[in-house]
Amino acid sequence: MCLTAIVLLNVALLSCSLVFSLTGQRQTGLENTFTETEVSFKAEDGWVIHGTLSIPAAVSAGEKAPGVVLVHSPAHDRDIYLGRHQIGIDKYAKENLRTALEKTITLRIDIRGRGKSAEPQEYHTFTAEQRARVALDVKAAIDFLSRQEKVISDRMGVVAEGASADATVIAAFKDSRVRGAVLLSGRLGQAAKDLVASRDDLPVLCLVSKEDKAGFIDMTDVYKLSRNPASDVWIYQNLGTGNSMFIMWAATRPDEPPLETRVAAWFLPKLRESVREVSFQTKDGWTIYANFRLPSESKPAGAPGVILVHSYLTDRHVFGDLERLLAAAGFAVLNLDFRGRGKSIGKGTYFDLPLEERAKTYLDILAALDFLTAQREVNGNQLAIVGTSIGVKYGLDAAVMSDRVKSFVALGGLPDRDDVIKARFPILFISSRGIPPIAEAFREFYHLNRDRGGHLIEYEGGAIGYQIFDIDESLQPSIVQWLKPQFDL
Repeated sequence: MCLTAIVLLNVALLSCSLVFSLTGQRQTGLENTFTETEVSFKAEDGWVIHGTLSIPAAVSAGEKAPGVVLVHSPAHDRDIYLGRHQIGIDKYAKENLRTALEKTITLRIDIRGRGKSAEPQEYHTFTAEQRARVALDVKAAIDFLSRQEKVISDRMGVVAEGASADATVIAAFKDSRVRGAVLLSGRLGQAAKDLVASRDDLPVLCLVSKEDKAGFIDMTDVYKLSRNPASDVWIYQNLGTGNSMFIMWAATRPDEPPLETRVAAWFLPKLRESVREVSFQTKDGWTIYANFRLPSESKPAGAPGVILVHSYLTDRHVFGDLERLLAAAGFAVLNLDFRGRGKSIGKGTYFDLPLEERAKTYLDILAALDFLTAQREVNGNQLAIVGTSIGVKYGLDAAVMSDRVKSFVALGGLPDRDDVIKARFPILFISSRGIPPIAEAFREFYHLNRDRGGHLIEYEGGAIGYQIFDIDESLQPSIVQWLKPQFDL
């Protein structure tokens, strides 16, 4: 064994032994960081689960914060998340996950059979069926935490390590209140992986070391199966497994930002992001439904806004990924169902409407502009529209009627030439060469708009509009990157 390996091994052994010597006691510098309360609650099968509720001192009276459940592996108990590990003689890690999560309320639990939740049976004697019931512990913990007075009930997250990742995913991915998950060297069965693949609105971050071959397979599987564009997998060398990756990072990379800080930087925007379904009225009496998603942080003058306008064959859900990417970039997003599609069918469905009624769909977008302008979190003079297929025509019809629109994305479709000429703002034209009428029109339109900052992207093949998202995974992030500098983001 080389000298470097021996040193690393000694550091790891020292770290692990000292971590567990800190169990059950507060560490220097943490006394005033949290208000901590010993809690207990029952899982649905009656097992009593014990845990520690930690409320950051920074959460002021009357303020609410997101909540995160911390789940240890069967080898540990809740104290593995105490953090600020000793990594040398009189030397401690600079950070822990709880402090890195800033104004986030955490609940670290002892799963059934471990720690104070060991009664009436210890985990090491469990059958496979009994171990699977840890999912009930996580489910109960999420529910308990969401009911706390200071917790925003629909902004929940979970962190799990090792074999407990399976139960955590099974509980979390069935709960719509959960906004994000972090898995540390997670081990997952097929049922849990199927759940990951079933939800496109829940991002997951996977951390694993290359030497952990079983964890590597499962973590890369989760990343591959996740349909959320914000999901990620971070692969390291020689960091060990589970929560110990934080210890080894601090011991071997003392001059780099703590790994906990990096995890928190990924996690916090997911917990802070706000989305709700809204409705508003058009001038001709339609009720339009939409997702209204706010970024985790906005500018003092309000966030710039983006309206997403789908095609006549789809509804708002075709823009689900783009909606989340835009909010993560700092935009307030209104992703609507225009008249006759999705939930906006109060006066009939789109293909049953006469052509003259469909042509009035621009009124839906004008009403959407009014809705965004009325929101205190939005800068109503800094708005953009993204349209696909027929949504390009409806969106541009409305955009040229309002001086609030500063940018437009035409994803396929054919807008009116006169509207392109009237546009005072830059337009991003995206077309496919396999559809010559649109490709040729967009080349002409680009030249008409070029001096206003317009840009043209052309693809080979016959995919059109939103279909290109399936052909090129980089297109949606590219749209976001094109919009950001126009709004100082």
